[in-house]
This record gives sequence, C-alpha cells and structure tokens, in this order.
Amino acid sequence: MLHRHFGPEYDHVLDQAGGRTAGEAELERRLRRRRELDVRTLDADERERFTGSWVQAQNSFVQTPRSGLRDADLLILQVMRARGYPVEHYSEREQVISVHHPDLVGHYRAAHTVAVADTHDEAGTEQLRRAMVDYQYLFDELVGAGHPETTHRGLQAP
Repeated sequence: MLHRHFGPEYDHVLDQAGGRTAGEAELERRLRRRRELDVRTLDADERERFTGSWVQAQNSFVQTPRSGLRDADLLILQVMRARGYPVEHYSEREQVISVHHPDLVGHYRAAHTVAVADTHDEAGTEQLRRAMVDYQYLFDELVGAGHPETTHRGLQAP
C-alpha cells in the first residue's frame, strides 16, 4: 500500500531513512500527520487571484529571473497557507506534499534546492528556468486541486 501511494517517494524515503522499517515508519507518520490537517480547496476568487499572481511572477521572471523565482517561491507558500498546509518549515512542507502530491514532491525539492542556491548566487539561468517550471507543476496542482480545468501539467522526472 505505501509503495503504491507514494510511488518514487517511497524509495527516496527508504534510502534517506536507511532501510525499509525506518522508511515505512516515516511514511506512516507522514500519513498520520496529513490526516490531522484541515486542508481545503480554494474557492474560485482565490484561484483567480493566485493565478493572476502567478502570471505576474512569470512576467517578473522574464525580466529578472531571480526576482521571478523568489516571487514564485513566496506564492507557493501563500497558496499552501491559504489551503491549510503547514508552511513554517521547508521539511514540513516537503513531507505533507509527499503525502498529498507524491508525484510532485521531487519537483518541489528540485525547485527549492535551486531557490536556496540562488540566494548564494550559485544558480545559473537554466537552473532558474527549470526551477520555475518545477514550481509551476506544484502551483497548478495546489491552485487547481479538484478543478481539472485549472490544472495543466505534463510531468517528467525532476
């Protein structure tokens, strides 16, 4: 059951935990934690407002990639907060995304890694572009959750 639910994240967690027993215990803990959260879908006005902000972040990215990526990173946090996800610590966000959106957590991890590297001027333009695309996968799902007409993605492995 855990492997089917988490997909590639199952193997990632088992590797990080150092084995099957510890890894599966971690995945079970994540599932319990997710059930404790009161995550909701966005209403139409919120979806429209966040989508407009995403367009602004993309436009900002065209002019100033670093600024656009920071805007996208902040917008992901705002959407998660509005939906009821914990946002205080990256590890909490990553873990809850791994439960609710296991197919996207790798994209989120990759984008976050580039965003952190960028704060130290260690990310190139192509890395920034890829991070923006990775953030868009998660953004589309978070904003469009339950509304297929607003979710657009063709996922590839990060």
